[in-house]
Amino acid sequence: MKPYAAQKALNRELQEADVRLRRVVFESNPLNLIVEPTNRCNAHCPICARHFWDRKANPPADLKPATIHALREFMITAETVFAFGHGEPLIGRHFWELVRSAKEYGCRVEVTTNGLALGPAEIDRLVELDVEVLNLSLDAVTDAALLARRGVSIGKIEDVLRYLAERRAAMNSPRPEVGFAVVLDRDNLDELPGLVSFAADLFVRRLLINHLVAWDETLHARSAYQVPEQMRAALDDLQTRAAARNLELILPFAAVHDGVCPHPLQMFTVRANGEVWPCCHAVFRNERYSYPVGNVHDHAPRSIWNGEAYQALRRAFLCAGAPPALCRVCPLLNDELASHLRSLK
Repeated sequence: MKPYAAQKALNRELQEADVRLRRVVFESNPLNLIVEPTNRCNAHCPICARHFWDRKANPPADLKPATIHALREFMITAETVFAFGHGEPLIGRHFWELVRSAKEYGCRVEVTTNGLALGPAEIDRLVELDVEVLNLSLDAVTDAALLARRGVSIGKIEDVLRYLAERRAAMNSPRPEVGFAVVLDRDNLDELPGLVSFAADLFVRRLLINHLVAWDETLHARSAYQVPEQMRAALDDLQTRAAARNLELILPFAAVHDGVCPHPLQMFTVRANGEVWPCCHAVFRNERYSYPVGNVHDHAPRSIWNGEAYQALRRAFLCAGAPPALCRVCPLLNDELASHLRSLK
């Protein structure tokens, strides 16, 4: 049995009761933690928000051991820790400490990476630590397209996947399972069929699809929503191909049911500097879409979790209140072009 299994089972029961009874002050702790190991990156993807944010408002930061310690009470009851953010997790100074701590507290761990820092030593550690899921940011399979989008060759990704398969076999472990995190726009719709074949041939288990969020007008024209008929045809074809190859396909908006966002009910997002945000779609400081609600270095996580901001969101989604303006333009809740055009000024 995993460590703290009883505490996690009880927390799940409490969370279900919180939602069923439409509480705004929760007895449960968050089921899921998103923790950003660093906001620094070793890549220069043209679509990344880091190219457009105010660097003074979002200075370079790395997760501190004190942040991990502050999250201990939540790790005891949390089911999953997601290690990702607006930087490359594996170059975070305390990334491995975060993973070890999460595993020691019995949490399922998901890591999302661009793959550039994944070598044999890093892959060995992921297998040895029994990390459950490794998501690679991959949204093209032709070499020219992937180099232009992500700055990594498809050969590098193939080497990573083959070595990982070898290490899992050598250690008789099925983990980490591999997924591809795909950012969809009008420029890579024709890459999707090849992506399915590449994934299935190398024992990748799932494709997680998200639309491009355009942080600047230069990116607006790239949105797949600019070509809606072509986009829908491509996604329909993707579903057919994925089913034929036994790939799990997670399409945008899959997490939202009946218009209820799960983030203020289940999730606690912590930036590298300890700042807490009640969702994962507005996690850096800017003039229009900022939503910081506290910092774990200044307040206990539990007090932030049941603070006024979280209560207001729960009241909106569970008690038919009015969601804040930020939620009304959220890509998770609005399947339309306007919700993905997020000019920062």
